[in-house]
Amino acid sequence: MTGTRARTRTGRTAILFAAVVVLLLWAPPAQAHGELARSDPPDGGMVAVGRTSLSLWFTEAVANGVSTFGLRTLDGVGVAVEVDASGAGEGFVQIATEPLAEGTYVLEWTVLSLDDGHPSRGSVLFGAGTRPDLPLSTGGGLPSTPGLVLRWLDLSAIMLMIGVVAVSGRVLGSMGVASTGPRRRAQLIGASAAGVAVVTGALTLLLRTHSAGISLGSWFEATRVTLVDTPWGHLWLGREAALLLAAAVLWRRPRHDGPSGRFRLVAAVGLLAAAWLDSSAGHSTELPARSAAATLASTAHLVAGGVWVGGLVVLTLCVIPTMRRSPNASDVALASVWRAFSPMAAVMAGVVVTTGLYASGRHVPDLRSVATTVYGGTVAVKIILVAVALALAGTTTALLHPGIAARVNRALGRPVGRAPMAPRRFPTVVGAEVAVLVLAVGGAALLTSVPTAREVSGATSQTTVHTANVDGLLITFEEVPAGPGSSRLIVRTRSTVRPEPGPVTGVVVALAGPAGGSTRVPLERIEADRFEAGTAELAPGAWTASIAVEREAVPLAVTEATWTIAPAVATGASPLEVATSALALFALLVLLAAVGVGVARRRGRPATTANLLVDATRGSR
Repeated sequence: MTGTRARTRTGRTAILFAAVVVLLLWAPPAQAHGELARSDPPDGGMVAVGRTSLSLWFTEAVANGVSTFGLRTLDGVGVAVEVDASGAGEGFVQIATEPLAEGTYVLEWTVLSLDDGHPSRGSVLFGAGTRPDLPLSTGGGLPSTPGLVLRWLDLSAIMLMIGVVAVSGRVLGSMGVASTGPRRRAQLIGASAAGVAVVTGALTLLLRTHSAGISLGSWFEATRVTLVDTPWGHLWLGREAALLLAAAVLWRRPRHDGPSGRFRLVAAVGLLAAAWLDSSAGHSTELPARSAAATLASTAHLVAGGVWVGGLVVLTLCVIPTMRRSPNASDVALASVWRAFSPMAAVMAGVVVTTGLYASGRHVPDLRSVATTVYGGTVAVKIILVAVALALAGTTTALLHPGIAARVNRALGRPVGRAPMAPRRFPTVVGAEVAVLVLAVGGAALLTSVPTAREVSGATSQTTVHTANVDGLLITFEEVPAGPGSSRLIVRTRSTVRPEPGPVTGVVVALAGPAGGSTRVPLERIEADRFEAGTAELAPGAWTASIAVEREAVPLAVTEATWTIAPAVATGASPLEVATSALALFALLVLLAAVGVGVARRRGRPATTANLLVDATRGSR
């Protein structure tokens, strides 16, 4: 009775600790990464020789002081620049440079988003007096190799920890007295994975705040800003604390073989909190609507994948060697460990499929994104890998369960008593399933390291361009989003007659919106033929801009631009999201029905596999 009460108190303490961590470290949902929304010059564009000003607009506020910008020629020769980041809080950065000679240039940037702590890197290729042959992509590309490998190790370690906790109890316990060696190996795997998870978590933070050429002091400051001033940093600290809790249990050297039930409960709570915080720091919370449901699905996906993939890897490393060394116990091991794990793995595989379908529809807006974005293509590859793994798992299940094997043989026209697969081939098929699932985990690492297809499609800003030729003057007007809550007006002028009637001395834009009234906005000269000014974000509706260009000794050149700003529709579900969500719901109902049938059947079936294993072990002696 005393032991039961102690276990109850331990479980309640662990749950209370997890709740406190969640409440203290929970942050509001983050928005999309700070990607480049627009640049002047644009990627692949051309400017006049002698240009001295470059502009970048980002989708989020970026950190001033830890973001870096550099300009070089295509041959790698650096060009000195001065960065005016006074508008970084609105996502706008102005870069002054020496007059550019004719040639091709690369503007490289690394920024840290103040909203979610995500760093973004990109390049803009442009020409001065010449147009470059190939533009560079500014977003949605592959991550760095070190970052991708680090994320793969991080996810693999967490899933191994979950697998150890999942199989250390009843699954390995079904081996009876023969479970001593496998349990010790499982504990060693869990302790090693815990160390890897804690280290990779710390390295992930350092890697995401590092950029080429950054000084040690700037690197430290970027790390501090990320941890202290961003929601992502708060969530990542909470994740590390939860992992340390689980690691402390798995590192413990108990008097008995493997962690006891109460310690497995503590480790499970820590890992569940770590999975939830990891999901909260990822793509799920960046969705414009129903982010809580997406975060819950992402957490379930990671935990279920840990039980299925991590548990399978642990059993492969701990039980398969025993089966190879003792052929007499091979059939009994199949009848105990693998049969005990098979229902658990089947349910978790169903959860992986269900939550994966739901997440695919939330993060991939349409089928076109599958072929045009890294995220969409990786989702397709991961679906194929999971399907192959399920086929291999079905093969092993047919061997483990005679009833299923009989139905398979009937379908294939074979004798009912014939085994669909020889037991000696069982380790080979399991190894193939593990290899395929490890590749799928690599796909998951890539998915969590690149912007989603929805983010890439949403990073394209709405731009209004109006061009008119008035009184020998070509006038181009643009209205572009310039960060949260702001817009920017840009006017370019060029004389179409020679000699020029008079130099341009000023530009004024009068804005009239759907609410009525007019706002007069004087523009500031940025270059000889370019004027800009910031203004509040324009509301949805019909807008009119009256552009008046002042010239010396010449009447005003006036033109008018009209356009309509559509209301935001980002919260609406796309047809693909509706279809995948419905399919996920159907799969969940089928899974629940299957679990219910399995539970009902097992209630009337005595579990004798442990006794069989003990007898086989004694007989082999």
